[in-house]
Amino acid sequence: MRVRFREAPALYMLLGLVTCARGLPPQEAASDEQLANKALKTLLATPLAKTLPNLPWQVNISSDRHVNAYSNGRGEIAITRGLSWVIGDRFGVWAAAIAHELGHAVLLYPANQPGFEAQLSRDYQAAGGSLNDSGAGEALRVNRSFGGPLNLGGQRRTEYEADRLGVLLMAEAGFHPDFAVALDRSMRSLLGDQSRYSEFLLSHPLWLEREEETMRQQRVALTLFKHFWPDPGRSPGGVAPPIGAIQSVTVITDSKDRTLVFNATLNIRNAQHRTVRLAATLLDGRRTVHAALPAYRAPNGTLAVNAMLPGFEQGHTEAELKIPAAAVEGEVRSLKAVLFLVADNWTISLYFKPVELPP
Repeated sequence: MRVRFREAPALYMLLGLVTCARGLPPQEAASDEQLANKALKTLLATPLAKTLPNLPWQVNISSDRHVNAYSNGRGEIAITRGLSWVIGDRFGVWAAAIAHELGHAVLLYPANQPGFEAQLSRDYQAAGGSLNDSGAGEALRVNRSFGGPLNLGGQRRTEYEADRLGVLLMAEAGFHPDFAVALDRSMRSLLGDQSRYSEFLLSHPLWLEREEETMRQQRVALTLFKHFWPDPGRSPGGVAPPIGAIQSVTVITDSKDRTLVFNATLNIRNAQHRTVRLAATLLDGRRTVHAALPAYRAPNGTLAVNAMLPGFEQGHTEAELKIPAAAVEGEVRSLKAVLFLVADNWTISLYFKPVELPP
């Protein structure tokens, strides 16, 4: 799962901005490891997970600042410090990252696959599903794919299958399938993505493609989740995470007031009873811009502006933000606005827009 689509310094800067947008202190490695192993223990406690190979499962947080997760096939799952920064304190997203590695374990141990398939079929039928449901035959079967240096397509199919199996394990353990979507969105927002045209050169699928495939495969997982956890609020992961996007941003320069006016088109779901806002800050190259006016100054001194979106819980809307040139401290050369869509402590979408201050 190793990715380097953005240079490391830029990634750390973005993570700092996201942490600031969430209003949270950075996580310590020790607390990350505790949270990760709590998620692992929860995932392994279900009848479906009992069919996995009997290994001394544990999660370790490495000091590697690259964004990566991997397992050694003997029960050890490694999460790098870089990935832990991306995940933050979001328990359900930890479960999604770890469940993906458990999905690889299902694929790695063929002797355990018949037991996994049999238990999955039993659980699906107990949840009200039928083996005659459209697509059930494929959905309830482990689909093995083989990849390698000469078969990158096979490697990508293996990643898709590990995603799918992981989501099934998550759902039964009490983590809504949208936590996997939230992980995909976090990775894509912070790390970027290759183009669809270059995907055939990659051993791992595009984050956008992974999200689309997760959404396509959600039916069985949602059936399991709703059966085992009829009250999502009492599930280990809690209610489904907010999922949304900043779809487009236009910028108008108001020369009279010397103000940048941002108009953003947004979509969101799963945001019931959450405080939703659109926030923005400015970068000058890789440097955060500080605020010259107190009304635009975040606690750390950087320039920040917010638009609260009361009642925006599901669907689409538009929002406006304004940044006056007078609020920008010092000389700037290469400005870029970073917009954040935030629901409570979830930063669910980022959008970058080059801008120029009005003269």
